[in-house]
Amino acid sequence: SVASHADARRAARAMPAPAPRELFALPKTLFDAKTGALTLPEFGTPEFVNAVTVLGIAVAALLVVLDLALRATREGSARRRAKARTAASPKTLGTSRVALKLARREQISPDTARLTFALPTPSHVLGLPVGQHVGLSYVDAKSGERHERPYTPVSTDDQEGSVTFVIKAYKPCEKFPLGGKVSQHLDGLRVGDSCDFDGPKGMKTYEGGGVFAIRRLRSQGGGFEKRKCSRVGMIAGGSGITPMLQISRAILDNGDKVKMNLLFANQTEADILCREEIESDVAKYGADKFSADYTLDRPPKAGWSHFYGFITKEMIEKTMPPPGKRTQILICGPPPMLKFAVLPALEELGYTKDMILTW
Repeated sequence: SVASHADARRAARAMPAPAPRELFALPKTLFDAKTGALTLPEFGTPEFVNAVTVLGIAVAALLVVLDLALRATREGSARRRAKARTAASPKTLGTSRVALKLARREQISPDTARLTFALPTPSHVLGLPVGQHVGLSYVDAKSGERHERPYTPVSTDDQEGSVTFVIKAYKPCEKFPLGGKVSQHLDGLRVGDSCDFDGPKGMKTYEGGGVFAIRRLRSQGGGFEKRKCSRVGMIAGGSGITPMLQISRAILDNGDKVKMNLLFANQTEADILCREEIESDVAKYGADKFSADYTLDRPPKAGWSHFYGFITKEMIEKTMPPPGKRTQILICGPPPMLKFAVLPALEELGYTKDMILTW
């Protein structure tokens, strides 16, 4: 009847609607602490699907963490073994000058070559602390005068049997009529020729763990000043990149908790030494760990996305870590670059002497 249908509709409206099942519903508990039992909800229900998904994500995350931890452990063990092996290896450098023969020569550009010298035996290492340099010299056959210049290898000190340098030859020009005597001599070496090595030399050493040790003069009381940092800015010009690369490689290889930023000045794009090594490290470790910027006096007309011109206060402000107790700015380049550009800009930006190290 009409009345009975109306009554039925009213009753249906009066009944509470069934609660919608939550799309991401999870059971109240999966693990019984008393019995140690793992209880899954009924198969096929949303609770079952969601519980399995959550467990899968948790297991995957745990596996990722374990994999990263194992990799870090293996890398740390490899570094410790390499250090132990290096410590036990015979050292080439010592108290007297030593002659080493050129074993390989690779011409990188018309004025730049990669020179690899053989050490006394395949088990020898150079024995050069990070941050220090070696004197490369020769005796002029005509005058009998010895000419020496400081150089820093691009190879690490745990490399056995050989040592590698990137050498830019400074040819005679209007400003420097004689050019660079030692760089020209090195440029003229052929495989089998010898060069004299003397060292280690230098007042500064990177000890690892973000710690730099600076040897004090006797007039300053002797001993060492230690500086610990977590941020390192590097400003290099021309061949001044090699000490920076030596230190950055040590920091990266050690896994030290130090973030680095590099600003590298050159005349042209072709003059950028060790660019392949620098950008390989940036790609491998990420810009959050090691970033690199460049500035050129004469940039290409198209396709150059970095700075141009001499180093300025604005460049430093954009690329270097800010002044602070845990900041060190390392500088190596031509004296005019330091005297007229970099050091005045750093002072103006608030960096103090205890935040600056020059090579």
